[in-house]
Parts: sequence; C-alpha cells; structure tokens
Amino acid sequence: MAGLEYTLPQDWRDRWQATLPAWLDSVAVTRFTSNRNLIIDINPAFPFQLTSLDGSGENLLLAQQHQWGIWSGKLSLNAAESTFNRTDLRHPSIALSADQQQIQVTELSAFSNKGLLEGTATVGQQPARPLTLQLTGRAVPVNVLQNWGWPALPLTGDSNMQLQLSGALTANQPLRPTVNGSLSVTTDSQQLQQTMQAGEVR
Repeated sequence: MAGLEYTLPQDWRDRWQATLPAWLDSVAVTRFTSNRNLIIDINPAFPFQLTSLDGSGENLLLAQQHQWGIWSGKLSLNAAESTFNRTDLRHPSIALSADQQQIQVTELSAFSNKGLLEGTATVGQQPARPLTLQLTGRAVPVNVLQNWGWPALPLTGDSNMQLQLSGALTANQPLRPTVNGSLSVTTDSQQLQQTMQAGEVR
C-alpha cells in the first residue's frame, strides 16, 4: 500500500469498537507494508495527521470473535511529520507486539522542537483495556503534554521530564476518570512534581 491519502470517517472509533457481522469472525494479515501515506483525522476533540507514513507488520490478527483489535502479531509505523491535537512532532515512530494477554509497545518516540520524546506502554486485551505508559522527554517544551490532557505547567522553556500513567481504554467509557500518574519536570532553573488521581492533578 503506497501513496494513500485518506481522511478517517468521524465515527471510525465507534466502528472499531462495534461488533462485526456474524459472517466475519476474524481477519488475519500475514504480511503488511505501506509507504508514503497521508492519514488525517478531523475529529475536533483530538485531530491528528500523519504525513509520509510508512509501516510494516507480520502475522497480524486484526479481528477475533467478531471484534476489531490487534490480537496478535508485530507492527511498526513511522512518519516524517505529524500533529496530534495541534502539537507538531517530527519522525514519530511506534513498534509493538501483541498476544492474547496484552499489546506491548516496545518503542514510542518522536522529536518535539529541539528535544526527544521516548516511551513504552502496555494495553491489556481484557475488556477493561488496562493501560500503562512511561514517557521520557529530553530538552522538550515544558508544556508539550498540555494538548494531550495534562494541565498547563507554571514553567517556561525546555525541560527534561518523566511521566508515568495508568488508566483504562474501556470501550464507550471516558479515559480521563481512570487516569492516575505522576509527572516530574526539570528546567534550567526549576523543578516540579505533580500527581494525577482520577484524571485530576492534586
């Protein structure tokens, strides 16, 4: 698949979570490659765009028992440019492997301004979809997380940061009330630590 320019339908998340028809039990992809694609989501709540998106995958089980997902296999994606809810990132990259217990994100990285974001994550395959995320930033804008749900910090400039989060990506349920985590931020002159409980910074 190459040169695709595609705008996702606004209800694509609902379609992803919907039960598949009785005649479609599973979808398996033995090998997958893509090059130079453009993917756009215009959902005003969290728009994103991936430019020059490349990807590869193998032994992917993308539907099981009439439900979309990443149930097994390996997948890697990277793009030249991207924006996630109006925050620009360069060279975003993700690599993951999945089995019946969990999806393990072994690589998650992107350049932000002059700095680098790197992380790992897991998502459980149970209906509650438990999520854990560890994210490290080096020389990144101090409020790089603001457009993604973390409240604005009373700091300016670039920073080093460490974020640890847990939550639940349960279908048809809001994520924020399930989120607990901690954020540590260091600039040239200041340090700040914050804790989030049930989606609110305490």
